[in-house]
Amino acid sequence: MPWLPLFLVLVTLAVGCQGKVLTQWPRQEIFASYVKYQGVKLGMTREEVEGIMGPPHSREEGDYRGGHFVITFYRTHNMDYPESGTVRGGYTPLVFQNDRLVGKGKRDYLRAVDRPWSEETPASPTIFERKSW
Repeated sequence: MPWLPLFLVLVTLAVGCQGKVLTQWPRQEIFASYVKYQGVKLGMTREEVEGIMGPPHSREEGDYRGGHFVITFYRTHNMDYPESGTVRGGYTPLVFQNDRLVGKGKRDYLRAVDRPWSEETPASPTIFERKSW
């Protein structure tokens, strides 16, 4: 008789687990892209990078103050985390100039396209930080 309550609990749990469980764990293809990304080094050609990573998910190209840039995006995370260096929901930008990889991640992407990086923008002083009135 002591097994009956345990059996009922296990059956209830088993029936409740038949639907989809939503987690923050990355899908297999995202995790595979993240692992491949570790082999990408600055100075590689775009052809070498695509040989490791495969074709990019999306691509941007433009002329900015620093010159002509080609930026490719690979999905390496589920979402943007502050320390991940991703943009647009988990995509890692790879910045190319003259067919060479010159930057990886959010900071290099924003620098290439002449957009200020949020952490470099000074915040306005609070009441307690003001030196004079």
